[in-house]
Amino acid sequence: MNEKLSPGILAELKERLGEQHKRLETEISTLRRAEGVGGKQTDDPSTEIKGDQGDASVEIEAWAIAHQQELNLRDQLGEVEHALSKFALGTYGRCEQCSQPIQLARLRAFPEARYDVVHQAEVEARVRGMQ
Repeated sequence: MNEKLSPGILAELKERLGEQHKRLETEISTLRRAEGVGGKQTDDPSTEIKGDQGDASVEIEAWAIAHQQELNLRDQLGEVEHALSKFALGTYGRCEQCSQPIQLARLRAFPEARYDVVHQAEVEARVRGMQ
């Protein structure tokens, strides 16, 4: 059974997305400050590394992990921003595949959800098939 998204429920979900947005921006900012070699921002940490090859490999590995974490956080932030934009369009809470309402329980668990469970499973199966 699908509960109607009342104005109160929409406000609750929008607030949660706003909180998620702030948290992700803070995490990205914190990671960017800590990322790099010697506290400097760089896209290529190998240009800044001092020490032997062992030190270099450890620093490059740490940079690569932090860089991947940042990419993952940016992806999550993009999903949250997309969900927030759907409020302005009046399409929040609707599956992007079939336009049917997404279950409230799913939205409460994943307020950035783009698809209902059926279409989400299809999207994930396609992605797995591509790997």
